[in-house]
Amino acid sequence: MEPTGVHVAQARRTTTTVLRQWSLPDAPAEDARLVVSELVTNAITHGTGDVRLRLRHDSHELRISVTDDSIVPARRRRAGADDHGGRGLHLVARVSLRWGVADGGRTTYAVIPTLTEAPPCRRTTPLSSAPTC
Repeated sequence: MEPTGVHVAQARRTTTTVLRQWSLPDAPAEDARLVVSELVTNAITHGTGDVRLRLRHDSHELRISVTDDSIVPARRRRAGADDHGGRGLHLVARVSLRWGVADGGRTTYAVIPTLTEAPPCRRTTPLSSAPTC
């Protein structure tokens, strides 16, 4: 898709359609739409070239990947109380089992659990290797 703001809504709608076809439960589907919104917005705002969205699902997790042509990797930043942006990757980290960058910085991905029997263990900070459940 071309990198314009209207495509964030299109990416969310496409994600919703695909997740319904895969019969994903509501909770991970809501998390997935949030992640897609944040990663696509970041790619449009900070990346270059066309933005590509990829969804992969297996029996335990959903992997969301957003790729653009920029080699500058996504990174979390500190947003001030009055800032209008800068919180997206913090949200992604909170709802994901893990997130990161690949392809030399061109792809940002997040992995969301799709099982609903038990809550997943999530890391509270990127510096901590001990998960909290």
